[in-house]
Amino acid sequence: MIYQRRALQRRLDDLRDVLDGEAVDKLAERLNRAGKDRVAAMWELVALHGLSKCGSLQNEVALASQRRPDILFEQGGLRLTADVTAVSDEGLDKDNPYHELSQLIEVAKNKLQLPIGGLDLRIQSKHLSTKRGTRTVLLLPPREKLQEFVRQTIVPQLREQMSEGKFPLHIGIDDDDVGLDITIDPTKSPYNSGGFAAYDVPKIKDRNPLYSALKAKAEQLRGADGFTGVIVGDGDCIALSDRSTNWDEVSTKQIVDEFFRQFSSVDFVLLLSVRESRHGGAPYPPAVRKNDASLFVREGCDARSELNSLFHAMIGHFPKPAMMPVNGALRAREDDYDLGHHGGYSMSGSNVVRLGLREFTEIFAGLRTLQDNGAKYVEAARKLPQESSHLQAIVLRNLMAGRLPKSIEIIKTGEEDNDDWVEICFGEIDPAIAPLR
Repeated sequence: MIYQRRALQRRLDDLRDVLDGEAVDKLAERLNRAGKDRVAAMWELVALHGLSKCGSLQNEVALASQRRPDILFEQGGLRLTADVTAVSDEGLDKDNPYHELSQLIEVAKNKLQLPIGGLDLRIQSKHLSTKRGTRTVLLLPPREKLQEFVRQTIVPQLREQMSEGKFPLHIGIDDDDVGLDITIDPTKSPYNSGGFAAYDVPKIKDRNPLYSALKAKAEQLRGADGFTGVIVGDGDCIALSDRSTNWDEVSTKQIVDEFFRQFSSVDFVLLLSVRESRHGGAPYPPAVRKNDASLFVREGCDARSELNSLFHAMIGHFPKPAMMPVNGALRAREDDYDLGHHGGYSMSGSNVVRLGLREFTEIFAGLRTLQDNGAKYVEAARKLPQESSHLQAIVLRNLMAGRLPKSIEIIKTGEEDNDDWVEICFGEIDPAIAPLR
């Protein structure tokens, strides 16, 4: 996810001193369950934890309507009720299933015994205009018919071209409903490429994922005491990203202003995301990620200054982001854990090596070898051409010279990391495995 698991666990532990243990258990359960709700639970956790460091916090206190918003917070004379949610462009992705088509073609290629990758997939689009605005739609078959489309339309053409010895393979489809240009070049394996129009750019103020997420929470806050608001976390939504706007795109401010106009029960909206930048003179400087927040307050609300100070302090207690929302949302759908320092290593001289503790333990347990170079999916990686492991060569060189480890030390990291290091120091030549001198 966006934040490391160790950082999330520490915040769960802290909240047990503030909130009811059952409420924290429910958060942990949601965080352990793969799916899109995992991202919403993550944002709820860091928001609750951050606020708990700033004042008095309660969770899911029943209103007169019997609804239970996520947050009831008090700090001096400031009292606010808020709900936390996450927003993504998943609905738009389902309506424009580019990635599903790409995966189905890759599966078909595998059955045809074509090498992994080498696919270039280009999708045409159309613009649908209404009185409220324009939206972009990719020219693809409906999601539920993709598998049939690949089986009946794509695969027969690939087979025919392969039987004729045509390479690279090429399929072009251009009609009112489907517009595709598919090229498969085995010489470009194992990499894929593609292109399509941006269908997720919001162009209608009240017809987009952000507005829908806000609208869904408005009723939850009706009748609450104090100032009311919605805290929205980025679950991979272009409206919350810092990607440049198109001339016909509606801004985030326009979307929130339209929400305020239609729903008087909400005083503020706080949008949470992550920003990434690169600094330094190196050709590929490491990415620097930081938490980002945008606060919108209804005109006439006299708590703008207090809310701004509060949320600035709250975000100061957030973990350091480990990845961007687009990648965090993808990882949240996976059952297994992210890699640690797999494949990474360092050495000091010729007799001291350092590698990830998790990889070291998996090697010790027989799940992988150094030759796997830290691959996440070992069996799949072994089917591809493998590069030699420099680390394995170092260890083997010491062993063949008659040197065994004389010390193994665990180097602990912090909560912003998801792995530790193990440092192995090889000793002097041991006559037990070397010629006597």
